[in-house]
Amino acid sequence: MKVRGFRNAVIAGLAVAAPSALAQTEITITATPPEAMHLDDRTVYDLANNLQAKGGGSVADVLTTLPAVSVDPAGKVSVHGAAVTVMVDGKPSPALRGLPLATALQSMPANTIAKIEVITDPGPEFRGDAGIVINLVTRKPRTPTAKADLGAGIGPQRRRSGSAAGSFGVGAWSFSGSADVRDDIRYDLLDIDRTAKNADGSAAGWLVEHRATFVPYTNTTGALTVSYAASDHDVLSLGGEGALRHRPRQYRDDLGLYDPDGGVASRSVTQDRAPQHFDHASLTGDYVRKGVIGGDTLTLKASHEDHETLRDQTDDQLFQVPASVEDIYRQRHTERELIDTISGDYVLPLPREEQLKLGFEVESDRVQSAYQAGAVGDAAVGDSGAGGFGATPAARFGLNRTLSAGYASYQRLLGPWLVKGGLRVESMATRFLAASEGMPDSNDLRWLPSLSLGRDLSPESRLTFSYTRRIDRPTTEQLNPLQTIVGATTILGNTGLRPSRTDSVEAGYTYTAAKVTASGTLYARHLTDDIVDYRYAAASGHTALVSTVENAGSGTSAGLDLAVDFHLGPDWAVSLSSDLSHLRESMPVGGGDYSGALFTHLTKVNLTWTPAEGDRLQLQAQLHGRSLETGGTRSGYQSVTLSYGHDVTSRLKAIVTANDVLNGVRRVTWIDTPQYRERSELAVPGQIVYLRLTYRLGGDENNTGGAAP
Repeated sequence: MKVRGFRNAVIAGLAVAAPSALAQTEITITATPPEAMHLDDRTVYDLANNLQAKGGGSVADVLTTLPAVSVDPAGKVSVHGAAVTVMVDGKPSPALRGLPLATALQSMPANTIAKIEVITDPGPEFRGDAGIVINLVTRKPRTPTAKADLGAGIGPQRRRSGSAAGSFGVGAWSFSGSADVRDDIRYDLLDIDRTAKNADGSAAGWLVEHRATFVPYTNTTGALTVSYAASDHDVLSLGGEGALRHRPRQYRDDLGLYDPDGGVASRSVTQDRAPQHFDHASLTGDYVRKGVIGGDTLTLKASHEDHETLRDQTDDQLFQVPASVEDIYRQRHTERELIDTISGDYVLPLPREEQLKLGFEVESDRVQSAYQAGAVGDAAVGDSGAGGFGATPAARFGLNRTLSAGYASYQRLLGPWLVKGGLRVESMATRFLAASEGMPDSNDLRWLPSLSLGRDLSPESRLTFSYTRRIDRPTTEQLNPLQTIVGATTILGNTGLRPSRTDSVEAGYTYTAAKVTASGTLYARHLTDDIVDYRYAAASGHTALVSTVENAGSGTSAGLDLAVDFHLGPDWAVSLSSDLSHLRESMPVGGGDYSGALFTHLTKVNLTWTPAEGDRLQLQAQLHGRSLETGGTRSGYQSVTLSYGHDVTSRLKAIVTANDVLNGVRRVTWIDTPQYRERSELAVPGQIVYLRLTYRLGGDENNTGGAAP
């Protein structure tokens, strides 16, 4: 059969900041790359000496260096095998919305981040968007002294970056801002070998596909904040930020379809051009009142976000057998998302390490998207004034979601134990607009309790236990039913998705001595209504697939996360970590249900050598074990990154980073379902050497390493 004709048939059928933890024992590791501080509910990594952050790396690059944090070749982030939500200063960030999270993290510069908190026991002050929270703590001005950091970087294939960040104060006013421009390239190679099955399991057809994807992108971001100290207790601030993120994807797809006996049914070579824009602008106002009642803190925040997305994909048939008149085929997605949020947080310290937290959050999220597809230049439709689509009408999708949430938590000492309990109540009202007829509106109410206990066993050691219930709400992209066609796969969302639920228990132990720190965490998680990828044959015996998402998944994950940090003499610091886990999942696959289980691991080694004052060499190596996929498994992979930093002067620094030295990011996936059998291999070439220079203007000449601009 002809791939293009079947593609059209498929289209026709388918188109229709939270306050930081207080009164907790802190255990600090002073020479770990990056430096780490353990609290009862989180581990805080200071990036002051992290060369990936200073060397022009993205947030995704820095996350790969953190123990227990997994960033796969596609950019998906997980911790302890669980999905994460990423926040900035304890709240959802405009920079991380309006586009896929992996894309946002790859394009977000890390030089504006001071610390990263990995929160495996999120309190009720955090929105219930995933079982684990990664909180990016931004750099903030600490004195009114005028200062600025300038940076410039260069790499192969016209990779380059430039950044500026600074702050100054005038009386009760303070001003800070940053700007960053990055040109980078992402590309990958994908090979697919897929056999379609008949009902009796025999081969019905065979597909072989080779796809090379090339994404040069340009990201321009800027932010400006003005603060006014109205009194010793009151501070008001107004901040704006914006981003222009252009990712003109290109790929070349060589696709062959074969009969069961090996005869050629069709063969095509397609070249794709797909301009993509992910732009946003936001305005945020804050009011903070401190120290009026016993050191309390009241924070009120209001924000408005405007996101615009364009994905315009044109497929040009360079070669096709048998021949087709559809030489050029076009798909165009547009989306506008407006988000308004109001939130408040109140923290009241009490005697004997007691603490009370209260808060609320209300958010309105409105989405309008459109999809149009068709053959370009088709005489049958013949309307050249319709942007190349002829008379093909646009399919539209609209969605309004309103989140209302409130929380309370209380902590106190009970004997030697510090006990903290909390409850968050969230209501999400989802309304599909009139253009999305037949889609069910919903009102979802969730009660999310949490409980944690911690005590010191000795001056060097601490024991913790915790329980949390979290949910993972479907994203706008997962709900959107308007499809995208890539090669022989049609991708679409599911308007009927429900939030998935995660119940987690953890037990942790940390020991610290003069030169050694060791920690271990036992964890277990149970997932209900897990949102999983679901792929099935578009028609019986066909090799073309439909890929969507479903709530049919459930499973468990349990493991032991171990980490040790120590010194080898005065010049060497070593960090070793390994997350050993057992995963079990059940999920739908084409024509039946799939249950899988395996043991896996994530092992990381960080070495830091300081041969002389002002010189630092860091090596980061990681080894990923296998993972479960819908209907099969995916192989592990390994990578090694080297970074070298040199203080040219007290203000000028040079950093050289060599990513993926062994070029080892390559993953093989095996899938076997009642409808098809597939082997695919994804290679992500990442051997890149990057040079970056940074220069400090103003401020303290002898303290440029970790000071915020």
